[in-house]
Amino acid sequence: MQMGKIVWHIFYKEWIKTRWTYLAALVLGLATVFYVFIRVENGMERFGAKTYMLKVLYDNPPLIYYRMLLYVPLLIAASVGVTQYLPETVNRRIRLMLHLPVANARLVLGMALYGVAAITVSNALLYGLFAAKSAALFPAEITLPALKSVLPWLLAAYPVYGFIAMIALEPNRWRALLYAVAGYYLISPFVVSYFSSALPLLVIAAGSFPLLLYSSYRFSKGER
Repeated sequence: MQMGKIVWHIFYKEWIKTRWTYLAALVLGLATVFYVFIRVENGMERFGAKTYMLKVLYDNPPLIYYRMLLYVPLLIAASVGVTQYLPETVNRRIRLMLHLPVANARLVLGMALYGVAAITVSNALLYGLFAAKSAALFPAEITLPALKSVLPWLLAAYPVYGFIAMIALEPNRWRALLYAVAGYYLISPFVVSYFSSALPLLVIAAGSFPLLLYSSYRFSKGER
């Protein structure tokens, strides 16, 4: 079977599993963006646009009007990861797929590629809507720093997804607990915007996928 057909079949299977949860989380995320800017417009009407912008720029601490978006990308990533992997591992259904006459790495990478694609689509929609609404209400002096601050929250969705998949496929509960603790301490600083650099988050995300393959290998072999 050609690799393209394998990926297509995996994508279709994963879409059937995750579509309703994923779409619900995405709609909730987009609705949250709209709600953020409804609050911004109400604040501008209450205080005046100039005063509101001064609060964003110079208050100590500054008014972070987009704070509600903090966990939205993580919620979407978690919805994809949990609905993809948890039913498969709880019911041991994934063993049937891993015993197909196709390399396990290809099958698991196909599943992971679907998850990454779904998160990328949601991130693009959220970021595009947030950028458009911010640019319509604020000058570049406010919009550009806001876009820079939100970006790590979006990028954090990738390692969160990777660690959820890795934990779900890990057959040993103590290893899974170790992965969960490591993921929390690696990702949480970026979620709360201690760092704004995208590179460490991408490195963490890339590092989680080889471990995902290792966990899937152990799961297929029935190791404990």
